[in-house]
Amino acid sequence: MRTLFNLRSFALLGLIALVCGCGGNATDTTPGTSSESTIDEEAIESKLVDAGGSVKKDGNGSIILVDMADKPLDENLMQQIGELPMLQKLLLRGSTVSDAAFAKLGSPKDLQVLDARETLLTGAVLEQIGKCTKLRNLQFRGNSITDDDLQQLSGLEQLTVLGLDETQVDGHSLDSLSGLSKLEEIYLFGTPFLEANLPKLASFSTLKKIRLRGTQINGEGFAELAGLTAIEDLDVSETQFNDTAVALLSPYKNLQRLNLWATKISDAAVPKVAELTSLTWLNLDRNSIGDAPLSELTKLNQLTWLHLGSTLVTNEGIMQLAPMKQLKTLIVTRTEVDDAGAAQLAKEMPATQIEHIYKPQD
Repeated sequence: MRTLFNLRSFALLGLIALVCGCGGNATDTTPGTSSESTIDEEAIESKLVDAGGSVKKDGNGSIILVDMADKPLDENLMQQIGELPMLQKLLLRGSTVSDAAFAKLGSPKDLQVLDARETLLTGAVLEQIGKCTKLRNLQFRGNSITDDDLQQLSGLEQLTVLGLDETQVDGHSLDSLSGLSKLEEIYLFGTPFLEANLPKLASFSTLKKIRLRGTQINGEGFAELAGLTAIEDLDVSETQFNDTAVALLSPYKNLQRLNLWATKISDAAVPKVAELTSLTWLNLDRNSIGDAPLSELTKLNQLTWLHLGSTLVTNEGIMQLAPMKQLKTLIVTRTEVDDAGAAQLAKEMPATQIEHIYKPQD
């Protein structure tokens, strides 16, 4: 009898344990499961708003965007942000976030956009960022980041935009990022990027926008970039880009915007520029260009914005542009074009805004 009683007791205890185990009060601490529902997003939102930030939510009320641009950020706030389970966009531009504070964020699994421009973040955080494998848009500007740091981003296969303006990147490690097969935009303004490293961009065959303003190039390396036929926007302003280099742009049949401001081109480059008939926007400001080749520009029948400021053009020369009725804006400031010349051309191009008087805000 005693044996039968013990068996029944064990059975009863097992049933009780089973019922308790299936109850809704048990806490699952597995990341990405029910523990996420215990996060008080309203409390986190309140703290972020109190610090001057803002958030956006999805249809279910989950925070998907945090904007702390130009706001103070400490370790506690960054830890709170890192607890948001659905976070997709984090805007930190100009904030006070430090490497130590950023470490508290972790690597949000759904993060797609991170703007860290003009912050104190350094290359030390790139290993952490490199684990955010859903990142599509990552931007730095003025951060202390080197080529060696960049290698930590090799696994970001979804990345389409990489901003490295005014960092210390010279480009020698770009081949380590060759796996970024979806990259469409790369920004390298104000970096020590070298001519010798231009060919390393060839592996990014999906590039649509390249910003090389103020870098150490003359453009000869574009001979190795003929395969980048998807390019729509190219900025090589304030470089040593020259007439020979312009001729190397001929494969870019989809090029819409070309910035040649303050480069080393002359009249000889203009006919080659005119072959880029897909252009809608062209900046030739601050170059040694005179009246002689201006008629070539009339071949650009899709062009709507043209800057010829600080060149050698004259009243007589700009009349060659009269057939370009599609132009919406023509800038000829700081040239020999005066009121009379601008007025005469305006009669031929009544729909075009002609700017011939320099204004400092320009």
